[in-house]
Amino acid sequence: MNISCWICSSGGLRRVLAAGLWTVAAMSAPVSAAESIGTVRYADGVASVEAADRSGDLVKGSPLYVGDLIRTGAGARLGLELSDGSVIRLGADTEFRVQDYRYVADPAGGYAVFALARGAFRALTGVLGKLDQPAFRVNTPVAAVGVRGTEFWGGFHFSRALDVAVLAGKGVWVENPAGRVEISGAGFGTTVRDGNTPPSEPKAWPAEKLGAAAKATARKN
Repeated sequence: MNISCWICSSGGLRRVLAAGLWTVAAMSAPVSAAESIGTVRYADGVASVEAADRSGDLVKGSPLYVGDLIRTGAGARLGLELSDGSVIRLGADTEFRVQDYRYVADPAGGYAVFALARGAFRALTGVLGKLDQPAFRVNTPVAAVGVRGTEFWGGFHFSRALDVAVLAGKGVWVENPAGRVEISGAGFGTTVRDGNTPPSEPKAWPAEKLGAAAKATARKN
């Protein structure tokens, strides 16, 4: 079984975390698939892609593939749209990988697994986030984020810690070897200081922090 797919299951996730293989599993990825899984909606500033079989700048309309390692430069913003309708917005100085992705329209099914190494993102899940058993995950060096039909924000923007907040929808869970929390209220968030510290108890973010998070991933024009 593909390692990314195995991580999609909660049992697989916990075994990876417990084995101390989190960083390796989160940041490794298969080679680019032959079929595009989405496109770039907009590219404001410098953004690039690196994969086993290609590399170069990203522009509006560029195709996306499994295995793509996406980087944005200083002051850049990048918008991605995936086959299931999910929309992901990346802020400046971000490193984001399409670790694994599969979408089948009829009957609807599949999974999406990404890895955030640095920077910030905002995501609105499409069909994959609305399945009976949603399979939309974002891995990071300190915790995994699982999503259920939600618009949410995450990143290493305010400090070296990971912050995650729900903006709308059903909610997310955030988990690492030290613990797990579930966030179900819009405007609530958690902080994960490192992989050995449990996510903080969810609390309402002040309007100033929510605004700063939104600004970090919003288009400048």
